[in-house]
Amino acid sequence: MKTIQFSTLLVLFLLSTLFLTNTFAQDYTQLNLPKGAKARLGKGVITDMQLSVNGKYLAVASSIGVWLYDIRTGSETALITGHTETVTHVAFSRNGKILASSAHDKTVRLWDTDPGENRLTLSIPTSPIRLKFLTDGKTLVGQNGTGTVRFWDITTGEQLKTFTPKLPKLNRRKYRHWSLATDTFVDHTRGVTFAVGNKDGTISIQDGRTHQRITQLVERTDDGMSLPIQYPDPYPGDREILDGRPYMKWINALHFAPDGKTIVSTSDHRIARRNGWEGTEGPVEIWDVDTGEQLAVLAWGVGVRFSGDGKTLALIGKKGCMVWNVPTRRQIAELLSGVDVRFSGDGKTFAIIEKDGYKMWDIATRSEIAVHNPVIEWFEVSPERFMLSQDGTLLVTADEYGNVAGRETKNTKQLRLVTTSYTKPFTTLAFAHDGKMFASGDKIGNIQIWDTNTGTKQITIKAASHSIGGLAFAADNATLISESEGDIKVWDVRTGTQINAYTVPYAFRGQFGTSFNDGTGLNRRSVGVFSPNSEKLAIQTESGIEIWDVPNNKHLNTLGKAKRIVLALALTSDGKILADNTGNTVRLWNTDTSEQIATLKTPQGWIDGFLERLGLRDYNVFAVAFTYDSKILATGSADKEIRLWDTSTHTHIGTLKGHKHTVCGLAFSPDGKILASGDTGGKIYLWEFSTGRHLVKYDGHKNDVSTLVFSPDGKTLASISNNPYTYYKQEGAILLWDVPEK
Repeated sequence: MKTIQFSTLLVLFLLSTLFLTNTFAQDYTQLNLPKGAKARLGKGVITDMQLSVNGKYLAVASSIGVWLYDIRTGSETALITGHTETVTHVAFSRNGKILASSAHDKTVRLWDTDPGENRLTLSIPTSPIRLKFLTDGKTLVGQNGTGTVRFWDITTGEQLKTFTPKLPKLNRRKYRHWSLATDTFVDHTRGVTFAVGNKDGTISIQDGRTHQRITQLVERTDDGMSLPIQYPDPYPGDREILDGRPYMKWINALHFAPDGKTIVSTSDHRIARRNGWEGTEGPVEIWDVDTGEQLAVLAWGVGVRFSGDGKTLALIGKKGCMVWNVPTRRQIAELLSGVDVRFSGDGKTFAIIEKDGYKMWDIATRSEIAVHNPVIEWFEVSPERFMLSQDGTLLVTADEYGNVAGRETKNTKQLRLVTTSYTKPFTTLAFAHDGKMFASGDKIGNIQIWDTNTGTKQITIKAASHSIGGLAFAADNATLISESEGDIKVWDVRTGTQINAYTVPYAFRGQFGTSFNDGTGLNRRSVGVFSPNSEKLAIQTESGIEIWDVPNNKHLNTLGKAKRIVLALALTSDGKILADNTGNTVRLWNTDTSEQIATLKTPQGWIDGFLERLGLRDYNVFAVAFTYDSKILATGSADKEIRLWDTSTHTHIGTLKGHKHTVCGLAFSPDGKILASGDTGGKIYLWEFSTGRHLVKYDGHKNDVSTLVFSPDGKTLASISNNPYTYYKQEGAILLWDVPEK
């Protein structure tokens, strides 16, 4: 009897756990949805993570907002979406009650952590900007990439002071694309010290208030140093390396210690070129700020990490990690396997992240205190982001699969999954023919299978090492075809196993980026396009646009010649006609015979052509889409208009106007009654096709909307903003929209 009771309880526990998991997944999909959306899948691309000093809150900044968590329970407390562009930095006040965030919308915002409401919005002239609160609990400090530092009163929002380093002037014709390295130290009294890399390879330490030079840091040439000299090999000591021309030592980054007493510089040895520079990686140097003494010259170092008290330094390079005690100038540890290091806020412990786990070290005793080799699947990959709590008792990590987890550093068994569903930028979408599931592909080669009704992720498939360019479900709805830089693979969506694979030789891998006068832009990579019936694939190669028979892995025809990246491709539902763009012209091809059927060109008349030549209008086409019966083609262009064409007569039959930005995405509903259009400003318009009437506008994306897909029943529209090649424009979320009745 006891056995039966125990089994029953176990089943109930497992069912309740499953229910809670699904409820948790569903809850996040509904937070702060834009008007008209019914779900948001994916929490975005992680841009920053911070723990509050009191260890209560975790803030995860992502491309769609800031997610707040109670770190003790792992529950979400808020999604902050007030910024109009990607959030780049977050910081907690000392008591954890206020969160500050900065974004590419040139604002800094202050929020109450409970319940996540906006307190103040501060305007800044440039972005992004790093943030921190002073220990007085009243002042917020922001620093931009050129070293300018600003102080704000967190109660009133008043900007108290602004300090800018005095930089040497550069000849922009000679030093094109070059920048001077700077860093800023702010003490608890609001005192400011600047470090500036000079053109001669020296470093100036400046008083932030007077701009007077305090000291000059100049490299030493003798070997009588407490820390070793490890020059790069070869080290250009005589600076006569390339074509008899002298190299310049150029400081490319500066890092103040938290106490302002030490600074680390990284450098290159460069020769100016017309398009930038050429040269070799230079040394990493450690300096005493007060005395100007050069403490060490080290060969390689990619990452620089200081403990909270500034007394311990970790250098992460190609050969591992080196950890130093700065005051005693003694090495604490050297690990060849370490990939990154994090210090606790109190400076007493640090964690060394390795490929298969991490190690905890006590700084005072210079000894290893714990080794963790997690065996749980979502912890096997070394995390991309991680941090230690103020007291070093909690380690929070985020891995490449979008999982954020917490572990007590002194307890090798306890592991808590805080959250899942952070993503990489999505690149493509496809619905199954029965509409019960859909697939997404991302920038790093993952495929996700989603349940359409619940919005839950069913399975993730590691399909490639490159971006997924195209997806299509086979007629059986159990098989998925993927394309990634010419590699075609067939998958069982139930198990994630690969069924078949072949390669399109010499697939084009070019990339195209452009910007428009309204401040928006596009960044696209050449991809393959499947026909809606999944029978054919159109893909650009070095020979031209090739047409492939997908089920039989057979090359059928090559259309045209390869001249540049084709930014807009579409196949009719039966795959018999292809539309592609060349500038302001769209060509129609017969995919069976390779015959060019027609050329559809805008502008139409000499006036339009004259305006285009003057640069007053831009008619380049960036989106094409066929109706399911193949009778109508829609084209979207940089003049913000959508043109409709009769594919049998090749005549222009109508124009839809309303977009404020370049039209870069188009899709027809399966019944052909609704046309969806997306633009580079992140807006989606739905049109009643028979009348040209504008039905609704959706505003949920921050950047260009170039992928729009209707579900087979036409009741749901899925969209992504896929600009995965520009960091601050990455989004990493799928929006599902309710399609209105016609």
